[in-house]
Amino acid sequence: MAAKTAATNNQKASARGSDKGKISLSSIVKEAYSKNPTLKEITDLDALDTLMLGALTSKMPLKEVLKSWDLLRTQFVDWNEIRISSASEVAENFPKAEAPLELAVQIKEMLSTLYERRHQVSLEFIRENTLPETREFFKRSPELPDLCKLLVLAAIKEQPVIPMENWAQGGLIRAGLLSESKTSTQRQKDLYDELGEVPLVHAVLALHDEAFRHPDPAIELAKKKKLEAEKLAAKKAAEAARKEAARIAAAEKKAAAEAKKKAAAEKKAAAAAMKAAEAAKKKAAAEKKKAAEAKKKAAAAKKKVAADKKKAAAAKKKAAADKKKAAAAKKKAAADKKKAAAAKKKKTAKKKVTKKKVTKKTAKKAAKKTAKKTAKKTAKKKVTKKATKKTTKKAAKKKAGKKKTR
Repeated sequence: MAAKTAATNNQKASARGSDKGKISLSSIVKEAYSKNPTLKEITDLDALDTLMLGALTSKMPLKEVLKSWDLLRTQFVDWNEIRISSASEVAENFPKAEAPLELAVQIKEMLSTLYERRHQVSLEFIRENTLPETREFFKRSPELPDLCKLLVLAAIKEQPVIPMENWAQGGLIRAGLLSESKTSTQRQKDLYDELGEVPLVHAVLALHDEAFRHPDPAIELAKKKKLEAEKLAAKKAAEAARKEAARIAAAEKKAAAEAKKKAAAEKKAAAAAMKAAEAAKKKAAAEKKKAAEAKKKAAAAKKKVAADKKKAAAAKKKAAADKKKAAAAKKKAAADKKKAAAAKKKKTAKKKVTKKKVTKKTAKKAAKKTAKKTAKKTAKKKVTKKATKKTTKKAAKKKAGKKKTR
């Protein structure tokens, strides 16, 4: 199929090469307009718009470029929103591009660099730069497709060339539109000479679209081999995946059987555990009841202890009061005893004085009485002696009288 396509392309190239007067840049652009009418709507581009169109044009045919351009302009408010979006979100807007994610990353990096350097997402400063300054700026910027820089230099810095990527020049050579014997720069200048009233950006988009239709057979063959290798690798990967899936399925089946067995054992264990739990629950309930009773008993005991403690405290208080009372009584008794002792001492002293007085008086009286008695006794004795003497005298007188009588 690839060989047939290559042969057809070569035939077309020969036909166009032999009829150079009929095939021109304006006819290619005219054909592009007829197939893609919205191409005419791409006007009034600023420097950054031009750069982005170059990026898209280098990676896909014109039809896809226009679709992606429309998506980028409608899905995002401006280029700054693209800068802050994820690469995957940006890549979704050009799915037919060659390596869309890589292109999205390059675009985002370029926009981020602009923002870091200029604090805005704009390339308009390039209009004021010299050509060497512009080239230096691109040299220090993130990697982008060559067409981005070439298109900006031609459209914004007005270099007199129609910028073409090398692969596109090869396609146009195979199509018979460019001479293989000329240099790349001369080819681009020759195309510029044909530009006339055609907008430069439209010419670039139309020429690269035409080049996409005449791919390099060697590249196509390499792509085909790569595709076949990828298909074979995919087939092998699919077979390996199938075997792996079968192995996994078998392992899962075995695991499921083991899991079932384990589940049954667990169910049995769960039943036993439930039974044990029930028994434990009953035991716990009994223990709870016992604990409640013990608690109740403890509460009663506590209450009793509290009551006893209260009673003991009251008894202690009473004992203290009694002790205090006893101490007071003792103190009073001691005071009374002391008072009584003092009174007794006083009384004794008084009594002693009185007794002494009485004794003295009594002694005086007794002495007086004794003296009187003694005197009386003496007198009596005297009388008795006198009487005895008288009696004796009388007896003697009587005895004498008796003797006288005889």
